[in-house]
Amino acid sequence: MFCAKRSLLRGAAGVFAACLLCAGARSSDLEKLAGFDAASGDESRIVRYIAARVGGAHEIDNTGSLTASFGSGAPHLLLVAGVDEPGYVVSAIDGEGYLRLEAPAEPLPRYDLDKFFTGRHVHVTNGAGKTLNGAVAAPSVHFAAGRSLSSSSSRGLFVDIGAAGPQEAAAAGVAVLDRVTLAKRPAWLSDDVLGAPWLSSRSGSAVLLALAERLRRERPAGKVTLAFVTRQHYYNAGLRRVLQRTQPERVLLLAPHGENVSGVAGVSGFSSALADELLALAADAGYRIEKRSPANPSFGPFGDEEAWTAGAQAAVLFPAVRNGGSPAASVSAAELARLTSLLEAWVGLQPRQPEAVAQRLRANGSQPAPDSQGARSDFERTVISLVETAGVSGAEGSVRELLRKTASEAGAAEAQSDDKGNLIVRLGKGGPPDAIFIAHMDEIGFAVRRIASSGTIFTATKGGGDTGLFAWHPVTVYTAAGALPAQMTRHGSIEVGASSADEVAARGIAEGDSVTVPKTYRRLLGSRVSARSLDDRLGCAVLLEALRRIARRSRGASGSVWFAFSVEEEVGLLGAKHLAAEAAPARVYPIDTFVTSDSPLEDRRIAYARLGAGPVLRALDHSGLTPRDEVRRVAALARRNAVPLQIGVTAGGNDGSKFTAFGAVNIPIGFPLRYAHTPAETADLRDAEAAVELIVALAREELRN
Repeated sequence: MFCAKRSLLRGAAGVFAACLLCAGARSSDLEKLAGFDAASGDESRIVRYIAARVGGAHEIDNTGSLTASFGSGAPHLLLVAGVDEPGYVVSAIDGEGYLRLEAPAEPLPRYDLDKFFTGRHVHVTNGAGKTLNGAVAAPSVHFAAGRSLSSSSSRGLFVDIGAAGPQEAAAAGVAVLDRVTLAKRPAWLSDDVLGAPWLSSRSGSAVLLALAERLRRERPAGKVTLAFVTRQHYYNAGLRRVLQRTQPERVLLLAPHGENVSGVAGVSGFSSALADELLALAADAGYRIEKRSPANPSFGPFGDEEAWTAGAQAAVLFPAVRNGGSPAASVSAAELARLTSLLEAWVGLQPRQPEAVAQRLRANGSQPAPDSQGARSDFERTVISLVETAGVSGAEGSVRELLRKTASEAGAAEAQSDDKGNLIVRLGKGGPPDAIFIAHMDEIGFAVRRIASSGTIFTATKGGGDTGLFAWHPVTVYTAAGALPAQMTRHGSIEVGASSADEVAARGIAEGDSVTVPKTYRRLLGSRVSARSLDDRLGCAVLLEALRRIARRSRGASGSVWFAFSVEEEVGLLGAKHLAAEAAPARVYPIDTFVTSDSPLEDRRIAYARLGAGPVLRALDHSGLTPRDEVRRVAALARRNAVPLQIGVTAGGNDGSKFTAFGAVNIPIGFPLRYAHTPAETADLRDAEAAVELIVALAREELRN
């Protein structure tokens, strides 16, 4: 049979180089499989999808694993791939409503799972299959003080779902044993390369579904069983059960965490005739597969070490993957197509001839619906539009134009840009301002610094961010021609599915292009929300909403007030510095975040302002001190207008500090923000809405109308 298989491969001229028909058909499966939430023990949804796609005579066993059989007789070949992903179970809900986590397998996987989850958005799936958004707590850079921000905390992970206590979490349906997985956004990095968290854990299943397409139409020489097993990240419990109940003659396991080149190995130290056969098949077709050391799949501390009944007739195939075993994994659809052809030959089918199907490479691809749908108010819609618009320091143009348009719709006089790029709306009688309300439109991020000959892109930080908290994240590169999906790996380097600097340049990427994580606004419980760049797009939204309420009524006022949106705050308050030299108000009101220690990771001796308890007068930070008389004045005004107000001391600086040298009094107004300068910034919309009320009252007082 071996020689016959080799002739099958030789007869399919060029099949490995161009077998994209299966890649095109499979790519939709690959993308959809990549998007499922399926931590070990919670795979029922992905298994139902596979059951609807695979065909054959299939059954699901007590572990939830699915097997589908085609043909009959001997030999009986078993091909196995996993469906689950690394994740956690909820082990407790603490007194403040945070979820505590435990990895289901012991020992932990070979990678640092806590590091990969810190500062990330996650999905919490309860026993009824309902999914809630969460943000994994991360330390703020503002309170760094000699600690490593991206290292795992000895206290473990805390998931913030927006609950103020355990009762709110329970009322939302969250309980111990619920599964926690990374929120996913699969993206095609190129026409051929798909990137998604833990993608190597699902790529084998995509290959088996592609093989099933053939097996549904053509009968194999003997019996072929395809197994989609659960709990590959929990001691391979699904694999062990499938091996026990199917009793195959030969077994091929498609395992995760491969390397850049596909590989094959024996199991548990056995010499493997099957591994040697696959290597020879591939070599005969000119397809590179590397021989690896024995795979030794773990069956747990109490597992059966003799799970393989015929070790010489078992092998492990590792599909090629970049950054395998990480949230920044990526695979080539063409490479998976070549593996599919290899397996077609191995089970005795004629490998498919190539066809021109590049246009089908993304066929039926899908992206998850953004959580920004269903905004509850015009104010929230403004927040969403600002958050989801990119504007790294020095590249704020898109944000500025959105603000200009929205300010005009609010009935304000035409917003004007100064020489630095700040946007200014003038209210009242005109002339020099009595007061300036200012929010910054930029966000922290990265800029392309160098493009290596290998196609790897190196970046520099823009603003106060820790690269460790952005490593292994999906990112977006903003080029002159538009936005391109990419993945950040380690130390600020990113990949776009290119293998050379010329390929990178061909996509329009150049030095200086800005880079951010994908901007997705997520609702937590109640009025809590989480997104990258709430600092300070939420402040910009607050100013816009205040502007809507006072713009038309400010005409004829005896005072003069400017609403300003500054650039480059995160890289040194540069926009504010420029504006301060041009205007000398009596008072300046920076509208920005209040970096709060209302987090399980922070020392609450300073900066403790509770989310949901109202805006904060940021009376003291590293850049300035507000006079006590002004604190009393603002607090009294808040009381008269029934606005809850917190008084706080925090770290960091604000735009208003640049105006004090020119005689202005700095009165920063903020909203409490958890996990500042991380991808998972979290705030409470009630605080922002109350800040609007306070700013309206302050602006009317300054306008004297």
